[in-house]
Amino acid sequence: MTLCTMEFTSVSSTTSYRPQRSRWPSFAIAIMLASALSACTTRTAMRFDRYDGRSDAGAVAQFQQDDAICKGEAAKAQAMAAPIYMGRSLADAMEAGMLEGQRNQALRQIMVGCMAGRGYSMSVVTVQP
Repeated sequence: MTLCTMEFTSVSSTTSYRPQRSRWPSFAIAIMLASALSACTTRTAMRFDRYDGRSDAGAVAQFQQDDAICKGEAAKAQAMAAPIYMGRSLADAMEAGMLEGQRNQALRQIMVGCMAGRGYSMSVVTVQP
């Protein structure tokens, strides 16, 4: 116990000790603001339609198969991507959020390209909250 006290005394005598302010309150506020803003925005989803216009049972079964294959291609690309680190500051977290958005856009493009190669066109539809 004396050893710890001596060590602390030697550190405090050479440097002035100021407790570092926690960054968690500002991070929590940023998360709450982001959640509030996302609740106000409308969501969109991708809708795929066949180029030939077929909608019979065979076309539905083919769509389910093509959709699963293309989702697998997007998942494979996501698995091979490098991890995104948040860092310790709010700026790092914001940069990580922007990188995540860019990655999600690239994954959407992979999905759209795969489905287009299988005979589907994509349209964006608004989903009601």
